[in-house]
Parts: sequence; C-alpha cells; structure tokens
Amino acid sequence: MKKYLFIICFFVLFSCKKEQGCTDQIAINFNSTAEEDDGSCNYSVTGGYWITQSSTQLGSITTSLAGTVVSDSTFNYTETNPDSLTPYKLEFLDNNTYTESDNRNNIVDSGTWSLNGNQLTLNPGDTIATLTVESIDRDNVTISTNLNETSTFMGITITYDVTVNINSIRQF
Repeated sequence: MKKYLFIICFFVLFSCKKEQGCTDQIAINFNSTAEEDDGSCNYSVTGGYWITQSSTQLGSITTSLAGTVVSDSTFNYTETNPDSLTPYKLEFLDNNTYTESDNRNNIVDSGTWSLNGNQLTLNPGDTIATLTVESIDRDNVTISTNLNETSTFMGITITYDVTVNINSIRQF
C-alpha cells in the first residue's frame, strides 16, 4: 500500500506544471492565468506612447529635360535631433484615435488609425497616410513609408522615390 501511495504522490508532485503563456499585460495575447512567460507575447501600437529616436530617408531624385536626364542623385540621411524629428511622439489609443505631439508635448495632429496586418493607416481628416510596421516588440517599433512621385512642369520632369524609416521606443 505504501508503495502505491508513494507512486501516486510522485506523479502528483512532478506532473503539476506551471501554465505557460504571455505574462505581459500590454501584449495583445496576454494570458492572465499564465504563471510562466513562454516568450510568445505579441504587441500592437497601443499602450504607452512612442518617442521617435531616429528617422532615416533613403532615396533618389532624377531631373530630366525633354527626356534627357540632367541630374540623378541618391541620398541616405539619418536624423536624430529631437527638434527635427517628425513625428516626435505618437500615442495610439484603444478607441482607434491617435495624437501626434512635438518634442514640447504640443499636439500637432490627431485623427483615427487602423491596423490591418502590418499596414498602419493614419487618417487625420485631411489626408490618409499608409505606413508599414516593419517590426514591433514591447519596447521598439520601426515604421516605414514610401513616397514615389513624378511631376512635369514646362518640359522639366522630376521623379523622386524616397523611403522613410522611423525608429521609436515605447514609454509609459
């Protein structure tokens, strides 16, 4: 009898495992019953606010006259000065509204937002901006957008293709 009791106690003690899951309350897949974080947390843009650390512009500008290229330039520029970063601070709320503030905490824009897959759409009311969430974790996000336009005036054609990458950290 003691032998069976010992076996039962052994199985009871060693078969009890802590429930695993995401234990971070700001994650979109937070598991309130998880006792041990398993590294499965997924994040969205909501929760806290995002402070831009750098903005990188990569691109090219081509100017042509009557079909002949007269200027062709490429550039790669990274800005880290808080006075020059746009946007500086973004806050996305659960009700799908957002605010953009400058580095003095003055609201410079606001509107609605939506996230479909990795496509983040901002609608301040006068235009719509579509951005790509390249990566996001608890503390960091990289968002990019591409601007591509060609315009012609008096026989001069200017074509530009610019990709902007915005790197931000989350603060609470």
